[in-house]
Formats: sequence, C-alpha cells, structure tokens
Amino acid sequence: MQVNKIILPSAWGRDITHKHVTNSNTSVAVFFPGQNYSCELPLLYYTSRSAFATGYDLLMLEYGYQSARTTLDQSQVDNVIQECYNSIQQIINKYDNVVFVSKSLGTYIAGKTAELFSDRSIRHVFLTPLQSSIPLIEKFGGLVVCGTKDQLFAEKEIQQVAGFPNTQLLKVEDADHGLEVEDLHHSLDILKSIVEASNRFLSTK
Repeated sequence: MQVNKIILPSAWGRDITHKHVTNSNTSVAVFFPGQNYSCELPLLYYTSRSAFATGYDLLMLEYGYQSARTTLDQSQVDNVIQECYNSIQQIINKYDNVVFVSKSLGTYIAGKTAELFSDRSIRHVFLTPLQSSIPLIEKFGGLVVCGTKDQLFAEKEIQQVAGFPNTQLLKVEDADHGLEVEDLHHSLDILKSIVEASNRFLSTK
C-alpha cells in the first residue's frame, strides 16, 4: 500500500490536499464528503476500508472550503464540482473501473462531477442523498442508502428513488441523516450492514 497526496489550488485561496491510496489495483473508489462530514468520519472511513479490502485504490477528496476552514456558500457549489473534476482527472486514466461513493451534499457533487466525465462509465454509492440529487440518481443508478427519519430526505423521496431502474435501495428504519439511531449498539449494527451492502455492490464490477 502506498499513500500519495494530490495537492491542487482552490478558489478559496488554500491548496486542497487529497489522499490517494494505491495498491496497484485497476479499480478506484472516489469518496465525496458531505458538507460537514469528512472522509475520516465513520460512514466514509469504514466504507473506504472495505473498498480497499475489495480491491480498489482510494481517492479521498477534500473540498476547497473545507481546506480553508470556512463555510460553503451555495453559490460556490459549481466551484467545488469543477475542483473535484480537476482532482480526479489527475488519476482517472490509470483505472478501468471507477466508483463514486458520496455522502449528503457529496451525492449531488458526485453526480454533477460524473456528468463531466461523459466518456467514462462511473458507478455510484449514494449515502443519505439530498432532494437535489434525485435526478442524478435516476440518471446513473447505483446503491442508495437512506434513513426513514432523515429530515432532509422524506418518505416520498425514498419511494421515488425506489422506482428507478438500475437502482438498489437500502432503507434503514428509524435512522437519521447520519444513518444513526438513539441506541449506540444498534447504530453500530447499522454501520456494519451499510459497509456490507457497499462491499457487495463494489464486488460486482
């Protein structure tokens, strides 16, 4: 295993540092964090470890505003998308298979970034998507994981996504936007089930 850093300038005046973990694999999983949910937090951290064990190299993205330790203005989302595209361009041609794994706001950013790679077939794992991500889920399909008590993604959105072709839906009962419940041990069980579901999806290349 080798860990490299991809460092690029950003619109926020600070360099972005992405971690590229390689093991001479022909597949790569690119991780898109949430607005305030980094790749070091449980859902993305353990999903990335599972992806690596399944035979994927990893690209763990950081957004420019995160590097600058500031908040995101929604008018700047297009800058984030373009910077993600520029960063992925540094490594994508090394790989035959590409999967984008995204959380919350990252599901929208991942979908819009995938549109810029129109010449590549990119598969998706959407964790706790937003309403704005629904057209992108319909377009790309993939694995969608959401909680039934997620205030940002109601039952009507869940049912809409459930009807999309080429889409696998994992609906977690009573889980919130963090895919957690009040009981700690149950939350850990949920995390394990999500990692196992993503592992099965990633294993089908």
